[in-house]
Amino acid sequence: MNTTPRTNGPGQRLLAEYLGVDDPMAALADRHPPGDRLHRLARALRQTAAELDGHYAASLQLQERLERLRCGPTNPGRLAESDKDVWQLALMVELAVERCDLTDTALVRLLAAYRELTPTA
Repeated sequence: MNTTPRTNGPGQRLLAEYLGVDDPMAALADRHPPGDRLHRLARALRQTAAELDGHYAASLQLQERLERLRCGPTNPGRLAESDKDVWQLALMVELAVERCDLTDTALVRLLAAYRELTPTA
């Protein structure tokens, strides 16, 4: 089976690497259907990976906006407003990166639990 993940998000990439599959979301759903003792854990892994990917995409978009704003043409009369916009976007980027970090930590902890409960995964 090809182990190169199809997604660019770090959450699904981490799951794909650990599980050795292309589509970790489908693999977890198939391995642990409703009624399986690990269904809730598999669902939490899928949800947390998707959350991490969403936070990561949002942080990239904010970073791109910030870079465009910082590198854009500057009007001397608009400088104070532009500085305020840069600071606001910088704060938003910082918060988005914090969300990524917290969600990544949660995903790693869930994977550790999954690893302990599924020695053959």
